[in-house]
Amino acid sequence: MLVRVVVGIVAALFAIGLLTLIGNGYGAFVSIVVALFSSICVYEIMDVSKCKNKALTVVNMAFAACLPLYIGFDLGRFIPVSAGIIAAIYIFIVMIMMLASYEKTKFENVTNGLYASIIIPAALSTLMLTIQYMEGMPELFTRSNIIFVLLTAMYCAWLSDTFALFTGMALGKHKLAPNISPKKTVEGAVGGVVFTTISALITWLVFHKWFFRLDTIKWWMVLVFVPVICVMGMCGDLCASVLKRNYGVKDYGTMFPGHGGAMDRIDSFIFTMPSAYVILRLVTEICAA
Repeated sequence: MLVRVVVGIVAALFAIGLLTLIGNGYGAFVSIVVALFSSICVYEIMDVSKCKNKALTVVNMAFAACLPLYIGFDLGRFIPVSAGIIAAIYIFIVMIMMLASYEKTKFENVTNGLYASIIIPAALSTLMLTIQYMEGMPELFTRSNIIFVLLTAMYCAWLSDTFALFTGMALGKHKLAPNISPKKTVEGAVGGVVFTTISALITWLVFHKWFFRLDTIKWWMVLVFVPVICVMGMCGDLCASVLKRNYGVKDYGTMFPGHGGAMDRIDSFIFTMPSAYVILRLVTEICAA
């Protein structure tokens, strides 16, 4: 438990560092970190699925790294080909690689690689899309608003998991998904949602008093949407657990001692960040209508 706590604190400090970069106007450079994590997650998934085609793994990792950089640095301005065409070419290349090395390449390796190298970086890239969207509307949002939204998504991914763990240890009696994640309980899940929502409300009060200059994000939005995002984070955690159960492994890797691999750490964030982005867009556009 001590190792788990120490690694968790270091990870939290790293996340605070990223938020500091964003707060100082260097949001595009965060895409480098997203690219790195996307690539590592792809490697872990391909390794767990026992893919023997190393070339396929490398190509999947490369594409996963390129997508966040393409979005973060707006490389579409310099590349005369749309992202859709690039993705189609990538899928074609992967299929050819499967045919060329059929003896050591299963179709499930291809589908796992495509899923990991497209869905994961696309989901994580909503972090940069959120920054770009809010910076493009200075009449509604300031950087403090951006930091709050990103921090809330992190709360719903990681703080919720921590609250759920301790609530489940203290009160857990009813299994949430025994065939997928035997240790998760209904009581833990409820505790995770409730305490994360309270934490987000306290954070909103702090930001509202000292940091917000535009009153776009209301307290009731936190109360309504944080539980939804928390539930989406739990779904992300369970979805990632399904793949691990299919291949009979406990963790995706050992990158974070006591926590598992990179995929074990960001599985919830893959769901919470897109959810926060979609909710932000919907609420903004509804209010603007």
